[in-house]
Amino acid sequence: MKNILSAYLLLIGQFCTAQPGNYTVTGKIKGLVSEKMYITVRDESAKSGFRRDSIPVIKESFTYTAPIGGIIMILISPGVEAVMKRVGNGFFPAKSSLLQFFAFPGANIKFSGKITDFVDAYPSGDKINNAFASLSKSINPLLNKSVNLSLKIANKVVTDSAAVKSINDSIKILDDKVVTMKVKFVSENTASVAAIWVLSDMMLRSQVSNETAVDLFKKMNREKLVTVPFYSEVAKRVDAISSTSVGQKVPDISSSNTYDGKRFELVSLKGKYVIIDFWGTWCIPCISGMPKMKEYLNKYKSKLKIVGVAQESDNGERWKKFLTDKSEYHWYHVLSRNNEDYILKFGVAGFPTKILVDPDGIIIGRFVGEDDAIYIKLDEILK
Repeated sequence: MKNILSAYLLLIGQFCTAQPGNYTVTGKIKGLVSEKMYITVRDESAKSGFRRDSIPVIKESFTYTAPIGGIIMILISPGVEAVMKRVGNGFFPAKSSLLQFFAFPGANIKFSGKITDFVDAYPSGDKINNAFASLSKSINPLLNKSVNLSLKIANKVVTDSAAVKSINDSIKILDDKVVTMKVKFVSENTASVAAIWVLSDMMLRSQVSNETAVDLFKKMNREKLVTVPFYSEVAKRVDAISSTSVGQKVPDISSSNTYDGKRFELVSLKGKYVIIDFWGTWCIPCISGMPKMKEYLNKYKSKLKIVGVAQESDNGERWKKFLTDKSEYHWYHVLSRNNEDYILKFGVAGFPTKILVDPDGIIIGRFVGEDDAIYIKLDEILK
């Protein structure tokens, strides 16, 4: 589950053009009983792709200053055990367990609030963080209730099937309410940097339908937001929704970021049916589905090819090790990188996502999650 958080962090740190400078974040939070907090910021110059640092805490207070080149969303783990949603050796990476804020050159962010079994503390100091705090104050208690209910199931506190169903129903009600509040926030704050980030985040997590996302995006104030990186990211995702829908010609994949180091061209597979599998080593359902893909690749080996497109939070070392250890999965493999962001280009929001392409390069199916729908489709067209 820690890897899920890494995947989340990979996708939120988007920079915009700005003069480099420093930002400062300070706070005094009741219940901040740790000696250190931990901050993770995306940094392409770092080997892991992230810059990690610790923030000393003295008598529930902290201050931290760092250089920054643009606007990003930053998460800080408070280091307080009470907010950790532990399951076995892992934990749920709940947003309500983290301090969240927007940093940019010259920003002076101040946190206030308290920590109980979640982070009930919020940023202020500028329009962007003030707006984000207004939403977070409303949704964090609900997010915390939802994850606490999930823990009862994950930790087997509740095992009776009827009770589990009741809890899952309650979780859905809470999660749906959070999404409704987010949609309302975006629709009422069409010129807000915080709102366009929230829309981007909802699209990333498939929390809204494509139709709703496109409708919300059309209402955003382009003149105010066009230079903001979150806006351009949403614009690309909106474009990808139409360009990678069923019936469209598949976008090109042309990359040397491959497992074997050889350049891969998707067009070279024209004349075959192709599964483009968007996955990551951190994604348990992705990996659990690989044996079935191998089975179908062998079943229709003269007609079918598979291209794995991986998203990783490091520089690809874990990805290469996984594929080396699992030599039976050596179909075509490409690593999505910032300069070749196929996750964004194909509008991928959930993992795994499998896109089925016909021999003429036309998309004939798009499948999110690990189920048998794609294999039923393959049997229909290839038998």
